[in-house]
Amino acid sequence: MEMAEAKFEEAATWVCWDIENCPIPNGCKAEEISQKISSALSKLNYRGPISISAYGNMNHIPPSVKKALSSTGVVLNHVHVNSRSSSLHIFDKLLDWAYNPDTSNLMFISRDESFSSYLSEWQMDRNKNVLLAHPPNASDSFVASAKTTWLWNSLCKNLI
Repeated sequence: MEMAEAKFEEAATWVCWDIENCPIPNGCKAEEISQKISSALSKLNYRGPISISAYGNMNHIPPSVKKALSSTGVVLNHVHVNSRSSSLHIFDKLLDWAYNPDTSNLMFISRDESFSSYLSEWQMDRNKNVLLAHPPNASDSFVASAKTTWLWNSLCKNLI
């Protein structure tokens, strides 16, 4: 994996987690997810502040898992059951990030390949850096939309 460019090392990283389409992998503990993400970023020299926001239908997630995630700083955002509205909500949040003029990193955790072209476009912005965690069956174009990628299961199990 490629180390962070110097200008992105201290920049803030926002983790946008599509928990609906990329749930916690089997065998991973919810209370360790935040630390695993931070560790993966740190190994590549991303040292700036990290915030993690999860989006999806929180009604499908057991209360103990929600409590474990939120206790580690993951902000849980309930989005209605309709997957289209969930994607639109996430897209809205991604646009907020993209239009912020500050140098920053986005770590996108999803399998929703409809975001590929946007991620690729944002990656070309000199002040934006896109990282991606995805399932193993992701298309080449989705994986190519980010500079740095991880398999979601491997990242969560520290197999990277």
